[in-house]
Amino acid sequence: MTILLADMGGTATRLALLRGDGGLQCAARRSNDAQAGPGDLLARYLRDCGDPALGGACIAVAGPVGPGEVRLTNRDWGFDRAALAERLRLPGHGALRVVNDLTALALALPGLDASQVEDLRPTGGEVGNGQALAVNFGTGFNVGPVRVTPAGPVALEAELGHATLPAVIAGALGAQADQFPSAEALFSGEGLARLHVVRTGDMEISARALVEAAVDDASARETITVMAGLMGLMAREMVAAYLPRDGLFLAGSVARGVLQSPARAEFVTAFARPGPLQPVAAAVPLRLITDDAAALGGLAALSRTAQ
Repeated sequence: MTILLADMGGTATRLALLRGDGGLQCAARRSNDAQAGPGDLLARYLRDCGDPALGGACIAVAGPVGPGEVRLTNRDWGFDRAALAERLRLPGHGALRVVNDLTALALALPGLDASQVEDLRPTGGEVGNGQALAVNFGTGFNVGPVRVTPAGPVALEAELGHATLPAVIAGALGAQADQFPSAEALFSGEGLARLHVVRTGDMEISARALVEAAVDDASARETITVMAGLMGLMAREMVAAYLPRDGLFLAGSVARGVLQSPARAEFVTAFARPGPLQPVAAAVPLRLITDDAAALGGLAALSRTAQ
């Protein structure tokens, strides 16, 4: 039985087919800008993969998931579950499963290997508690907590991007804090671009262009460094909120762009600032997810459990 897996973010969709033997095939990444909507994107992908008969589909979306129509937060896309199941020619409406994208990423954490992650600092001797946390800094911002149990990993849903900034972040921003009314307004691609404008008064450029410019441009480099420090403070807040002794995993295009640059040192320094739970924070493994399609592993695990 073949299962369609799709991790649908605000900018791109990562896809694969889960075979009956548990392996993945026809892995792909598609730009959402090139498609009219979710149904068109999935239908074209399936045609490119030989139009296989599906036994089910498991889709992660960047947005809250309820019982009704599904809508993405950072793109004007949505779909009706029943209509999409029919378009994909699934055996029934119940064969379509939809979860939040950070839920999928959280479920992937226990199965990540060394080729998919990069340690952000040395750690050793830590005592785990079965809890880990995915924190996505990308087109949007959100977290995905997961706890490993004897019955398998259990993930919790969250929409932290819509919460207001913690006091420590607002304090670090000072008078600029009112430019960022939510966590996602700062810790996202648009937030990084806005931070540069607020700091410098320069014309806005994309987050990707800003990261590339930081190699030679001192002003862009300083913005990336400031963002790294703010991300470190936010990660420290997440330790107190979720106690992820098994690891705090950072993901997303902004996380990769900032933390694979020399600004990583500022992130680590900010995270290590003295404060409550210092011994706990010092022992938490900090890892960067370098595999952009890592959430497909969580969708595969979810699909295998459902079979």
